[in-house]
This record gives sequence, C-alpha cells and structure tokens, in this order.
Amino acid sequence: MDEQMIKKNNMKLYPIYKMFAWDLLFYYAIIFLFQTQVKGLSPALVLLGDSFYAIFRVAFQIFCINIVDSFGKQKALLLGNILVSTSILILLLGNSFFTLIILVNIIQAIGFNFKASCEPAILSDSIPQSSSSSKLYSKIEGKGNSFYYIFDAISSASTGFLYVVNPYIPIIICFIFCLVSTIISLAFNEPIDDLKNKQKQKSVGFISYYKDILKTFKQIIRSSRLKALLIFSLCFWAILSVFTTLRSSILVDIGVPEQYFGIIVACYQVIASISSRKQQWFHNRFRNRALTFFAFVISLSFIFTGLLVVCNISYTVSLSIVLLTITLIGIIKGPYLTLIQKYFNSFSNHEVNTKIFAVKSLLENLGRLALSLFASFLLSITTTAYTYIIIGFMFFIIFIFLLNYMKTRVGLRPDKYPKEDLIFDEK
Repeated sequence: MDEQMIKKNNMKLYPIYKMFAWDLLFYYAIIFLFQTQVKGLSPALVLLGDSFYAIFRVAFQIFCINIVDSFGKQKALLLGNILVSTSILILLLGNSFFTLIILVNIIQAIGFNFKASCEPAILSDSIPQSSSSSKLYSKIEGKGNSFYYIFDAISSASTGFLYVVNPYIPIIICFIFCLVSTIISLAFNEPIDDLKNKQKQKSVGFISYYKDILKTFKQIIRSSRLKALLIFSLCFWAILSVFTTLRSSILVDIGVPEQYFGIIVACYQVIASISSRKQQWFHNRFRNRALTFFAFVISLSFIFTGLLVVCNISYTVSLSIVLLTITLIGIIKGPYLTLIQKYFNSFSNHEVNTKIFAVKSLLENLGRLALSLFASFLLSITTTAYTYIIIGFMFFIIFIFLLNYMKTRVGLRPDKYPKEDLIFDEK
C-alpha cells in the first residue's frame, strides 16, 4: 500500500475507531456506584483512585513516548488498547484495595498514555499538508467525537437499568468494547514517512534519545503560545475530569435513583455530540474568545450548582438545577475537546506532534492529580455541594488571571507570533 492509500485508509477509519475507542463505554454512568456499592470504596477513596491514575499517567509519560518513537504509533496504539482492556478485566475480578486502586489505575494509565499520544498524531500524520489541513483535521476529529458521544449516549441510557439487573453487566460489556477497540486499532497503518523516522530513532543511542526529548520539551515550553495553551489545558481538563465523579456524587446526594444515572449521562453525551459537530460554529462565533467562553461557563456552572443544592429548596428544584448545569457543561465539552486539539496541532509537524500531545497529556494529568486530591480532601470534610462551590470559585479566579495572560499569546495572526512559536511549523 502506497503512502497516499495509507493516509486515506487512516482518515476513513479514524472516526469509526474513535466511536469505540476514545474512552470507556458502559462505564462512567455507573463506575462511581460500582466502586462504592459493589467494591465497597468510599467516595473519597474513589477520588483518591483518580489521583493515583493521574500520578501513574505522569510517572510513565516519558517511558511511553520512548515506546511510541521506538516501535511506531500504530503498534503503541495497539498496546495501549490491550492495556486498557486488561485494566477493565482486573476491575471485574479484583476485590482488594491494591488491585482496585493501584493495579487497575497503573495499567489503565499506561494504556491511555499510549492512546493520548498516538490517536491525534496518527490522524495528523495522515492529513495531506495544505492550507485547509487544519479544517480537515478538526472536521474528522469532530466527526469521530460526535460518533463516540452518540454511541456513548445509547450505551449510557441502558447502563443504569443493566446495573440494577446485575452491577457486573455494564463492566463486562465495557470490557467487550475494549476488545473491539483493540481489533480496530490493528487496521491502522503507519505512514511511510513515520516508518523512516522510526528507523532513524532506532539508530540513535538511549542517552541521545532522552537528550533529544528534553531538548524538544524545552523548545515546547519556550513557545509562549504553546505554554499558554498547555496551562489552560491543564486547568480545564482538571475541572472537567473531576466533574465526572462529582456529578455522580451530587446525584446520589439529592436522591436520584441508580437506574436514571445512565439516562442522565446519555443526555449529556447526546448534547456533547451535537455541540461537537458545531465546533466550527463556536470557533467562528467566538474566535479567540472561545476558550474564555468555555472557561467561564464551566466555573460558573460549578458555583451555581453548589449554591442551589445548598439552599435545599426542594428535590425538584435541586434536580432541575443539576440537570441544567450538566447540560451546559455537555454543550461546551463537545467543541472544546475538538478545538483544543486543533489549536495544539496548528503549529506542529509529524516529527514532534507525539511529543506535543504527550506534554499536553502530562500536564493535564498533573492538574487532574492535584484537583482530585483536593476534591477528595474536600469530600472528606464537607458535602459535595460545598465542594462544587469551592472548586467553582477557585477556578473562576484562576481563569480570570490565566485568560488575561493568554490575551497576548494565543489567537494571533501567524505573522504576529515570535519565531519560538513557529519552530515546529511544517516546513
């Protein structure tokens, strides 16, 4: 298969792959209930587990980059899906604190490290370089995201009812779809240019390789544009990640029956799917203020949710407010995840994009780690509603200072960027 056919095959396959493999299906709607009710963990321990996951993502990041560069993106992606499948199997079978908190999270962390570095890079490498490359990238990425949200919505709608029948059923189905993702990842092909780069990588020594990684990391950090985007991505991913657990916790606190958890998550994913398809509209509508809009919507949603639940007006009002804020966060989640990948991809090339996405993943998980530990501490001393309020106010202030810092560094015309910001531009 020639280079052009390889790239066409990858672009055609990518949205289908992402529909099954972007994240865990039949999982998030009930994992909080599964861990607390079936496995006997407390809400604070569940968030502690999220912290361990983030620690392992950070600890193994450079090791994973080495594997990707040594063996290629397709093989590393396959390995990542195998490891994620293994982690779900251990979750099904394990009962001890070690297996549920340490072993599951360490294997899943390494697997998702590979996936986070390889998935966007494989798509980026497969898109022909032209003036419309960025639009084509966001179109395919958005299509894949939308497919996933729709499929996840369908699965989530039934997850709560399946959980009531037998809590192990959703996790077993999740494991099956992890295996499907693994099989699909076999169909990707490494672009010929990447194979040549891999051969070059094998010819250099171990010490030289790590010196090259550190040099690249330093170049990434010296780019004021990338640095600003990385800090924003760290903060936004942290609050978006902790929202997944806090969403379930507050639904439990206000007394929502377990079988409706899946329906709520399904609606959330449908909304994210629709808004993901509209990512270009968000970009055109807000331009360089899109990230500002996303930041204030999510932080104010946290504050608003916490305050209304604390007031404890009535079950109906509390549920309505929680559902409204879940809807708002779903609206911004879809386009954010597509646009942020597009922004990072704008000034990179195929030789360095895995490292840029790896640094992004590394910092996002540092943020997730810090916020998960903080949220776990808050849940151990106060209610979920007050945790929402504290985190919302904290990030509202952080985003004000951060967005002011980004004003002169992100969203400029290409000719306005300093040379440090164009060092990874495709020649």
